[in-house]
Amino acid sequence: MIITADYHTHTNYSHGKGTPEENVLAAIEKGLRRIAISEHAGAHLFYGVRGNHLLRLRREVDALARRYANEIEVLMGLECNLIAAGKCDAPLPGTGIPEGADLAPFDVLLLGYHKGVWPEDAAARGAFRESFGLGHADPVKVAEALLQTAERYKIGMLSHPCEYVQADIPTLARGAKELGILLEINASHVSMTPAQIREAASYGAKFVIGSDAHTPARVGDFEKAIRAAEEAQVETRIVNAENAD
Repeated sequence: MIITADYHTHTNYSHGKGTPEENVLAAIEKGLRRIAISEHAGAHLFYGVRGNHLLRLRREVDALARRYANEIEVLMGLECNLIAAGKCDAPLPGTGIPEGADLAPFDVLLLGYHKGVWPEDAAARGAFRESFGLGHADPVKVAEALLQTAERYKIGMLSHPCEYVQADIPTLARGAKELGILLEINASHVSMTPAQIREAASYGAKFVIGSDAHTPARVGDFEKAIRAAEEAQVETRIVNAENAD
């Protein structure tokens, strides 16, 4: 299986170790056709990219897209954080983006649950407690919260499902199919087991493989995710693979 695009990479704008250009150059070296720089959105207490920093990143990614247009497609992504059912930190009016900033549309919007975000409702508080080993959230409510939010913000991918907190796979997969949202098989965390991936596929979900790279050397490193996908026998349901349906 050959993966042609990496939609989940981080840089030194958040908690990565390389620059956006270093990620792009690494992707070119790996033979990828497409790369997204997809930093954490602003609600993440430790790694969120917000305000003028996000605007500067947007401009840098746009410049890289022009510079390397003959070698690779460079996209502006954002990994948004679940705050409550139906709410994340995608930049909308009133979320700290400078007045008149030209940030939309993003090329790629991911949504996931992360520990460094303060929860605002019961579903997110349950996830917060589970992520710190303080209890168990209702996996159906977690899945529903992600789907409600993804629908409202037009999210394209759910990043590392079941990382930190479990989500009900049938609920998540059926909703993802209905909304046209991809489930990420994350090569850094491999947050779903092959059995969960196989179950999600049985409900019609499609997948995307992402490196979740935090260094340029990890861009395009999909080995663990490919192994999980092959064990689950879902190769033809991975949209950024050459052999996808």
